[in-house]
This record gives sequence, structure tokens and C-alpha cells, in this order.
Amino acid sequence: PDEVDREIEAALRRICELLEIDFAVLWQWSVEAPEVIAPTHSYFAQDGPRPSEPMSQEQYPWAREEMLAGRIILVRALQDLPAAASVDRETCRLYGVQSVLCLPLALGGEPPVGALGFNCLQKRRDWPEELVNWLQLVAQLFIYALVRQRHELNIQESAARLQAGADLAGLAFYEVDLEARVARVDNRFRQICGLPVERELGFEPLEFWLENLHP
Repeated sequence: PDEVDREIEAALRRICELLEIDFAVLWQWSVEAPEVIAPTHSYFAQDGPRPSEPMSQEQYPWAREEMLAGRIILVRALQDLPAAASVDRETCRLYGVQSVLCLPLALGGEPPVGALGFNCLQKRRDWPEELVNWLQLVAQLFIYALVRQRHELNIQESAARLQAGADLAGLAFYEVDLEARVARVDNRFRQICGLPVERELGFEPLEFWLENLHP
């Protein structure tokens, strides 16, 4: 999980260089403030105005509704935006954006957890269907990686909390696989039970424990 963020940004760089896209941003909805979407990964080909801070729904109300509905936003030129997107159009002009492709990030039928945006500053561009389909596959790879990263980090945090609690209480842990006839123990178990080094393999820890139980 520690490598996911770096690899996503490296992939964004390669995509933008290949397709001559000026900048790409992966946005994720804030858990604490659902009305805010924050840029978590990005690539910029040049210096200039960039969305370095989380953007609130007031800056892009139309796009927010489109993303929450799981719809692709494809803008070849700002004048193509509907009248309902007047605020969004001004936000794009603020950053010098001329063309946009924004893909919702979602798994299955779940609500979107973010969006992947590709933006052109130097010139307008078309977004052919074949290219959009390809970038959708990229977006899916990113969301799978991010969901797995979040899951693994949660497991690590839970394990750390459990270990901290066990250390504080002076608890020992063991795990027994009856089918494989393997018993795994931690250092605290070895200390409490006085487990000899020669009895640490296979089923020996459990057998040693049973041998020394009081009747």
C-alpha cells in the first residue's frame, strides 16, 4: 500500500506525456466533509494555476451532480458546457482549462468515491470514444488500487491497535491449524509458557502446552 500513491502519479505522468495532456488530477470525496472533493494525486506538465486545495461544491455545482450520478463529463470546448454549468465554466476559465474529460471513480453499483480528470490548457481537443474507453480502464485500475490500499491500511491499523492493547495488557497470542497440525505463537506466549526453543516447530507448541496443563 505504501507504493500505490507514487505509482498512480507516475502513471498519470506517462499518460499525459503520451497523449499531450497538460494536467491530470485524481479527486476523492472527503469522508469528513462529503460536500468537498480533494485532489489526492496529480500531474502537471507546466507551471501555472492549479487546484492545490480541496474544491467545494460551490465551485463546480453542475460537475458535482454529474459525478455523483456516475456520468462522464466530456468537454471539447468551454462553450459546449450547458447553461446550468455557468459556475463550472468560470472555474475552468480561472485555471485556464480549455478542454476536459472527467471520469467518475466507482466500483460496481456503488456511488462514486471520486473522479479522474484530464485537462488541456494549450488548446482544445477531441476525446474520441476509443480514447475515452481506454482512459476508463485506467480509471478502474486506479480505483481498484486505491480501494485495496485503503483496505490494507485499515488492516495494518487494526493490527497495530490490537498489538498495542495486547502489549498493554500483557497478553499472549497463539494460532492453531488443526488440519495442517501447525501451532503459531508469539514471543509473549513463549515467555509465559516457558516454551523451549526445540519445541517451537509444527504442532510442538500446542503439545508442550497440553503436557504442562494442571490436571
